[in-house]
Amino acid sequence: MKVKALLFDLGKVVVDFNFERGTKRLAGNCGLPTEEFEKVLFDKAWIRRYERGEISTAEYHQYLCEVGRLRISLADFHEFWSSIFLPDLLLPETLLSDLHERYPLILVSNSNESHVDYIARNYNVFKHFDAKIFSHVVGSLKPDRKIYEAAITASGQPAEALFFTDDREENILAARNLGIRAHQFTTVSLLADALRSHGVEVADQFA
Repeated sequence: MKVKALLFDLGKVVVDFNFERGTKRLAGNCGLPTEEFEKVLFDKAWIRRYERGEISTAEYHQYLCEVGRLRISLADFHEFWSSIFLPDLLLPETLLSDLHERYPLILVSNSNESHVDYIARNYNVFKHFDAKIFSHVVGSLKPDRKIYEAAITASGQPAEALFFTDDREENILAARNLGIRAHQFTTVSLLADALRSHGVEVADQFA
């Protein structure tokens, strides 16, 4: 079966980030040592609830103020929390545009409302995607099955007609278990090779 739609992770595939940038800014405005604050910030129970959309950014900020002794406004939290993102894209917009001329493109991302809003305002990448499957909207995080099923439904194609790229191995394996062809992203050139190996047309400039 031919590939009929392409699925992309967002962070560390399309947009690059460095959590240390945001963590340092936040930790500099709290009443705890940095290591203790980081444990609060990345507490799995809270961060997973936040990225599944079970709590809002305001509720997450309140938790950080109460437990992590963060001392900044909600507006500043949005700014500091999104300072993790780096200005240069990992995937050239020209590649996304070229692929989008021939295939539907779908984002499948573990994210949160604050980061999605920041990316929408500061990058032009969302315009290349026909559907955007965000964990905080569908209530499911990769590698859980539900978020992939939402992407399959959005594509209008069977899983076997989809190609997915993500930087995390567990997310790739989960996609393959559903019949989706998948490639673990490391470089643009290797992604282009993987796409071509599955019959996807990619311009020669992305060698």
